[in-house]
Amino acid sequence: MDEKKLNSLLLKLQRPLHISYISKYILKEDLETTEKYLEDLVSQGLIIESPLASKYYVIKAIQNQE
Repeated sequence: MDEKKLNSLLLKLQRPLHISYISKYILKEDLETTEKYLEDLVSQGLIIESPLASKYYVIKAIQNQE
């Protein structure tokens, strides 16, 4: 994924978005390609799948540890 698409995606993932919306309106890729991109980002620790609903993705929150 190019850097422009990645930055655009990460900015929009402040709220959980469904994979179909990400595919169609943000990345403008087919669903299979989008799923691969999202799996890579999850494995890198940049985003997570929402615990509230399946196939919704959101940017991983940075938690302060003291």
